[in-house]
Amino acid sequence: MTLPPRFGLFNTQERVVTSKLTGQDYQVGVWLPFSYGTTGKTYPTLYMTDGDFTFGMACGLIPTLIGSGEVPEMLVVGVAYHGIRTWGEQGALRNRDFLPAEFQESPTQTRQEQFASFFQRELFPLIEREYPADPNDRAIFGFSSGGFFALHCLFTRPNMFRRILAASCTWPEADELLLEREAAYAREHATASLSRGTRDAAKQPPTDLYLAIGELDEEQLPGFTRLVERLQGRNYPNLRLFTQIFTGEGHSSGVLAKTFLEGLRTVYLP
Repeated sequence: MTLPPRFGLFNTQERVVTSKLTGQDYQVGVWLPFSYGTTGKTYPTLYMTDGDFTFGMACGLIPTLIGSGEVPEMLVVGVAYHGIRTWGEQGALRNRDFLPAEFQESPTQTRQEQFASFFQRELFPLIEREYPADPNDRAIFGFSSGGFFALHCLFTRPNMFRRILAASCTWPEADELLLEREAAYAREHATASLSRGTRDAAKQPPTDLYLAIGELDEEQLPGFTRLVERLQGRNYPNLRLFTQIFTGEGHSSGVLAKTFLEGLRTVYLP
């Protein structure tokens, strides 16, 4: 039986990108702002992990946020998996791309570093060649494992994204791994500080980080608190940290949607 085509979304384009780095076919959706093609300006770009379900949400909500003046016009790029039909398929692939060896059945299953390189070496060049995307103003949105991936990029490849929205990503063991990555990041910059003196602040790229969680997500709250306290204690000169605990929410779609709405409003504040 031939299934009908997928439902369309206004102002979007789709392409299939085959990554040489992960060996995966990705379905990449691009939402275009309403002034697209009528001006010579470049746009901030928001990259949505879990694009299989977050890209539709973003395309539905971003026009109102832009129209009300709460965020600037921007491009939205959703990264999904081409050729799949089920949640099970998506879940298995996202785990390989978002998570390190510690969370795989076999250490060789992880593609976390390759997936990060896919963004830097394949996806960014494609988007910034084909669209008027500002390479100095990229943002990433991640929920759960996608949030873990976003924070992994912050601590290991800090020049990738100017703005980061990460929610519900500090479950037991994940929080320890994030703290280890943050500690390595801190050591690197402390070493740079000793050798470069007052110039060190300029070496830390400006980053707006929005961290969120639901108050009922009891398993993840301790890790969330530890990570927030660690970052606040570092007092990184070029990191603007925003945190949110959503009342009445757990590890839920409520946190997913509220992080998108409140997080975008926040990270684009002057």
